[in-house]
Amino acid sequence: MNIEQLLSDYKNGKISVEEHIGKTLEKIEDDKLNAYISIDHEGSIERAKELDKKLKSGKKLGKLFGLPIAVKDNISYKNMKMTCASKMLKDFRPLYNASVIENLLAEDAIIVAKTNMDEFAMGGRGKTSYFGPTKNPLDHQRVPGGSSSGSAVAVAQGDVLVALGTDTGGSVRCPASYCNIIGYKPSYSIMSRYGVVSMANTLDQVSLFAKNIEDLRRLADISASADPKDMTSNLEKYNYTFEDYDFSNKKIAYIKTDSSLYEGIEDAVKEDYKIALEALEKLGADLQPIDLNYAKYANPVYNVVMSSEVSSNMSRYDSVRYGYQADSYENVEDLFVKSRSEGLGEEVQRRIALGTMYLSANDDQKIYKKGLKIRTLIKEELEKIFEDYDLIITPTTTNLPPKMDEDIDDPLSDFKADGFNVIVNLSGMCGISVPVRSGISGSVQFIANRFEDNKLLNASEKFLRSINEN
Repeated sequence: MNIEQLLSDYKNGKISVEEHIGKTLEKIEDDKLNAYISIDHEGSIERAKELDKKLKSGKKLGKLFGLPIAVKDNISYKNMKMTCASKMLKDFRPLYNASVIENLLAEDAIIVAKTNMDEFAMGGRGKTSYFGPTKNPLDHQRVPGGSSSGSAVAVAQGDVLVALGTDTGGSVRCPASYCNIIGYKPSYSIMSRYGVVSMANTLDQVSLFAKNIEDLRRLADISASADPKDMTSNLEKYNYTFEDYDFSNKKIAYIKTDSSLYEGIEDAVKEDYKIALEALEKLGADLQPIDLNYAKYANPVYNVVMSSEVSSNMSRYDSVRYGYQADSYENVEDLFVKSRSEGLGEEVQRRIALGTMYLSANDDQKIYKKGLKIRTLIKEELEKIFEDYDLIITPTTTNLPPKMDEDIDDPLSDFKADGFNVIVNLSGMCGISVPVRSGISGSVQFIANRFEDNKLLNASEKFLRSINEN
């Protein structure tokens, strides 16, 4: 089943929207993996009935007519709570829709559920949610990846065809890899961030999950928009178009395996990466190894930039205007301290503390400023590579999904596997994680230059077709 087939079934009367949404809700409500925080049963059925009436009336149908979509719980939808998987916002209900949600609703989509996530999108495993960890559908003893854990699981276990997440440093591509589906992070500014809770403003981007590129492309084209309400939004809408990508004689760069980015890489990931490279060679690609001089600093640079922006963004949660409040306090300052201590989880507090340290005026923000300089060098190095190469291919992560109890005492474990992912966010470019084979396995990431998202999706589609045929 894909989106086109679902629309055809609606139009041909094989199933009504109400029937399909009802079945979808049954699956979601029977979820055993803790993939969801909120489910809009009544609202979804009511909207389905309205869409059935629209179909019978002969009116023009939207491009996502009757499509159930699950949305990460840091994206505002006024019909449902938005908790960011935090005790701080456990009862918060937004007053408006995010721009991406408005775009989906305008094309007759149905937002059926808000998905579980790492608290305030801070985590790479899916384990820091106030509402409990999410489990991997391929192996319930393993993590699904984060921070967009619930959205990845919703697609992987077949509850919905597509889902929305956000990606700050691999938060969609990592869970896509761990759950063996497709995860796409668009070029920075293609998707409006209005109505999306900021973790790190210069890194965040609404990103997408699907099981095939055709569905992903359709969802991306509708989600994307120029938005005057978002100062970081592109001035013109990006239009996604299909072209049959020919790998023949295309120069594809891969990073030499002696790069520090491969530190700790697992043998299974190496083998699956080798399978992908061999598939590209069969397609006629000209594979060439490259060196990256500055990318080895990507994880520490990401840690500095991200934490600094987290520190700034999280200051708004003061528990005075809204959010969780401690039961007893002596004054406003005491309210602030106690409420944040009780309302925010350990990982969130850790990143706030790190960011506050990096932004300290005592040393003239030396670490933060140095991080920004190296970030620029990483971006310029990648841009230079794309002057000679069409795409870069890397493993998505350096490991297979860990067991739930692995790295439990290592607060930096979330960062270790995402070195290939964070260079994409630091540079504002686009990246996509695609499976190499079924089951628990390594995925590969294609990276394209900024605003070459069409090339990225079209090349990925050709690659997946080749892999699946073999």
